[in-house]
Amino acid sequence: MYNGRLSQGQTQTREIGEMTSQQAVRIKEFEGEVRRRGENAEIGWEESSNAETRGVLFGAFAGVTLMVYPNGLISIPAVRSYHPPKYPTPVIAAASSKQLWAGQKRRDDANPEKAKERRGGHLHPIVDTNLKCRSADCPCHNQGPGDLQKRARGGRNTNPNRCS
Repeated sequence: MYNGRLSQGQTQTREIGEMTSQQAVRIKEFEGEVRRRGENAEIGWEESSNAETRGVLFGAFAGVTLMVYPNGLISIPAVRSYHPPKYPTPVIAAASSKQLWAGQKRRDDANPEKAKERRGGHLHPIVDTNLKCRSADCPCHNQGPGDLQKRARGGRNTNPNRCS
């Protein structure tokens, strides 16, 4: 099960009902990539019914939230960027989420004020269905739904098949 938490008073997360065919394909691709790397691919995906993230699947892999949108885009909302050539597809980036998060955290810890000014990513690896992370210092807690959705795209990726 997703180890994120709901905001106070929220009960909108449920286990997966009907995922889209694109989500199913993307999850299988992700699981295959993770297994190819010799890691455990089991994730307790949960579907959000939150207004901002309705139909999006949330799961935690290696302590980092992953999101799978209905169109098949897999995203790492906490991580600001992951681009080709090292990360040619969102699936490869997602399978590398632990390393991506660790690198971002090192940079953020070295310059916390600059980290707070960033428009993407988060200051904690777990992002909840309301698109806010668990760090009280993260700017996400002062943003509206539109800005939170942009922040959650992780690497500003919108194409399910390639990183931008």
